[in-house]
Amino acid sequence: MHSILAVFRRELALYFRSPVAYAIAFALLLFLGVLFNGFIAQANAALSFGSGIPADAGFAPNLLTFLMFLIAPLLTMRLLAEESREGTLEVLMTLPLHESSFIIGKFLAAWAYYTALLLLSLVFYVLQSFIGVPDAGVALGAYGGAWLYGGAVLAITMIWSAVTEDQIVAAFLGSATILVLYLAEIAAIWIAGQGSSSLVADFVRELGLQAHFSVTLAQGIVRAEDVVYFICVIIGALFITTRLVETRRWRA
Repeated sequence: MHSILAVFRRELALYFRSPVAYAIAFALLLFLGVLFNGFIAQANAALSFGSGIPADAGFAPNLLTFLMFLIAPLLTMRLLAEESREGTLEVLMTLPLHESSFIIGKFLAAWAYYTALLLLSLVFYVLQSFIGVPDAGVALGAYGGAWLYGGAVLAITMIWSAVTEDQIVAAFLGSATILVLYLAEIAAIWIAGQGSSSLVADFVRELGLQAHFSVTLAQGIVRAEDVVYFICVIIGALFITTRLVETRRWRA
């Protein structure tokens, strides 16, 4: 545990000393702000006609999870790829530090930064109280689901950071992987439309990210299988990353 905390503190400090981290936060809030301004304009127009638009408690977490195919690779591409390219990974591997502690510490730092982004987005939930009454249950499910979703996506993109020394390649492969998992729902619909076995379509759907977030957690519906899915993805991805780093250590 001490080793994990040491790596976590080091990586978290690097995040908040990096201009990239602040650029991501600024760009995210700016993007959400522009979209929220459009939402307010729609609400005002509806009110002028005597109707209203219900407050969307999942506004920010829904958009944030969609943008994770861009954000996650930017957060994880340097975690292992940069250290491998600069030769510091091999040096760290000579220390009395287990690979799993090293990987978990780095992952938790990335997840902590993502959590900070998620907390910053709460400002839009507060602002919605001025135009309606956001459903607290939906908000809890959406934000909790977005937190788990982010952890799963970060863990997946870390795999590519362990595979290649090139940060750009790691970011591209990570982004492509997340997009594939994000669009699995559409692929499942297409497969079902081709007359294929419903088992295949169901498998593809359940493999994707959206089946466990947008139709359940984002709506305030908490199912045990969705929580278990994200936890299993995190554990599985970190296990694969650890094995990849161990392989590199044996070769060294």
